[in-house]
Amino acid sequence: RILSERDVTSKSEISRLTEISAPTVIKIINFFQEKGLVEDLGEGEAVLGRKPQMLRIRKNRYYAVGVIFEGDYLKLGITNLRNEIVCLKKTRVREPFEKIMSSTLYHRINELLVESNILLSNVLGIGIGLPGIYDANNQTIIMAPLIGIEEKTDISSMIQSLEERYHLPVLVDNDLNMEVQGEFISKHLTERDDLNYLSIGTGIGSGVMLNGKLRRGIRYMCGEVGYMSFQPDYETAVSKMGWLEGQVNINALCKQYHLDSLSDLDETTRQEAIQHVSDCVAMCINNMIMCYDCGYFSVGGEMFHLLGEELFDAISQKVKKLSVLEPNLYRAVGGEPGVIGGAGVVLTAEMNRMLEE
Repeated sequence: RILSERDVTSKSEISRLTEISAPTVIKIINFFQEKGLVEDLGEGEAVLGRKPQMLRIRKNRYYAVGVIFEGDYLKLGITNLRNEIVCLKKTRVREPFEKIMSSTLYHRINELLVESNILLSNVLGIGIGLPGIYDANNQTIIMAPLIGIEEKTDISSMIQSLEERYHLPVLVDNDLNMEVQGEFISKHLTERDDLNYLSIGTGIGSGVMLNGKLRRGIRYMCGEVGYMSFQPDYETAVSKMGWLEGQVNINALCKQYHLDSLSDLDETTRQEAIQHVSDCVAMCINNMIMCYDCGYFSVGGEMFHLLGEELFDAISQKVKKLSVLEPNLYRAVGGEPGVIGGAGVVLTAEMNRMLEE
């Protein structure tokens, strides 16, 4: 972590920061160098005494692929060991989920590798975020109305097929679980920190990190704020999206304003849409702030690209009026937190496995 967070450091500085003895630090750094993870930059400057040997992580030694499926959009990116996105591709998809997993995703990943000139042998794995309630232990989508899955669906064979094609581990989770972890990484938070992340786009959902750990919930429903309702006579059903999601998702707004795309909004209608979305989202955020009382609350998603940053300003002003707490409300730090999170989950798992040696 120290090597990843610093452009340049030294063995003596690592020993001082970690309180690990100098001989042990030397042994560890030698192991890193054998794995091609660290490069020696030669002697640095010193006011007194022996000049330190300066080190730098080889951030482009290994990569991971992060994929976020947002219903109508497929985002793919490749990140390096410093969680920097080195290549990004975003496409609109209108295909059945099974075809996306079995064919489209395979072709898009190949295109990304070719365009970025990255060798598959330097890729550690693939992390995929899906828009639905997902049981990661059993590789089962419990339900995902946005992509047409209304009952439990085992996707283990799809995951296995991807693993066999690439000879790489493939980790799958809920898209917002990936996004909150990506935002957590981008904000350089620690195991002492909490974070709520809310995304507004094809749907609306959130991810929750408490004391540096992802909260899933016993039914994998933590953060499914799309099922919040501010209409007392509303009746929900598994076969349809929740009340809040039905109010503020992109397709609902297009239908409301009789448009093919929100990019076609005129200025008057855009302001009306901002008013409507900010009203609903501000209530949602206030409720989450009171439930979790987290130190950080970030918001992001495709809606901000379509309606503009005025949407964030409107949400912030309304949250301040609603909340008795002083909310630490931020725009998402990472441009694509889901891609960073999906790739970051893989990098963490594979680097831990490598370092167990």
